[in-house]
Amino acid sequence: MRVHTLNFGDLEIAEDSVITFDDGLPGFPQLNRFVVLEMENIKPFHFLQSLPDDDTPPIALYLINPFLVDPNYDFRLTDSDMSSLKSKNSTELTIYAIATIPEDARNATLNLMAPIVINVNGRRGRQVILHDSKYSVKHPLPCGAETDSTNLDGETADTPDEATVGANLCVRPSDATDTSDTPDEATVNNETADQQAD
Repeated sequence: MRVHTLNFGDLEIAEDSVITFDDGLPGFPQLNRFVVLEMENIKPFHFLQSLPDDDTPPIALYLINPFLVDPNYDFRLTDSDMSSLKSKNSTELTIYAIATIPEDARNATLNLMAPIVINVNGRRGRQVILHDSKYSVKHPLPCGAETDSTNLDGETADTPDEATVGANLCVRPSDATDTSDTPDEATVNNETADQQAD
């Protein structure tokens, strides 16, 4: 099928690449169908692109492998999460974090409090909000993000070089400080989506 994207114009999308988010995303519960766009010129980033909806404009969110930023990143999925993902085996799950990239890319951040979890085989996705966790919605994005997505068991796929986007996203510890603020679910993604829609 052919779909219109915010950043790449019209693209041909295979039906079997569509990922269903039964609960949508926080702030966008009406958006249920997405694809992960892998483009050479933005690696190590991807785009989580929503598919057309009659009443809601499409959104596109930057994704990146969170284990690049924190190799010890760790969280547990509940039985409800696994049921929503239609999964019984964590090895088939791929983990991403949403990146927010402002005009000054040195202030780019990752949302480690609400990772995107995708069941690659079952084509199901879910954004998991880690309530009462140590992670932040505004974790600084450091230099050196050079590998692709990683699953919960730490298995790493391809290792691309930083390209156009990645090379511009270097945040030294002195440039930004992690925060511990805990937003409500409706505001978890709004800042990034507004930025992508501009």
